[in-house]
Amino acid sequence: MQSVLKRIERAEEAIKTQGIFLPDCICFPKNEQPFFGLPIEGEIAAGLKCPRHGERFKPQYQVYVSQWMRVKIWPTLWRKHSEQYRKAWFASFPPELWPAREEYTSEGAFLVLKDGTRIQFQRSSSTPAFSVAKSSGMKDELTLNNQS
Repeated sequence: MQSVLKRIERAEEAIKTQGIFLPDCICFPKNEQPFFGLPIEGEIAAGLKCPRHGERFKPQYQVYVSQWMRVKIWPTLWRKHSEQYRKAWFASFPPELWPAREEYTSEGAFLVLKDGTRIQFQRSSSTPAFSVAKSSGMKDELTLNNQS
């Protein structure tokens, strides 16, 4: 039984390396690792696991990306990336919610999704980092605090 499972794993890996992905796989291709405009986007993407393989990409060191460059990430999805890359991207960032609009207040900097969800990605000195909340009048309130 172990040898059969091992052979299946090797076959899946061979298929993945050749650029053929299984229908339920939401991994980024090995030759197209994701590029994120903000560290919080990398955290969101890393939080979603592939149902077949677990980790979907290798986390990389995040470099600063200016705002003018961040707005170019979404349009390049259709020009520069494969179908599998888009499938993996949209698994983390569904088009009905993303791209998010950046909002800057005295409380910090937020990504505002299309449904009104606000994700804090930069804090003022008095607010915790990486909180997620719906603005008042919205349906739900979610909080996610990074203890750093």
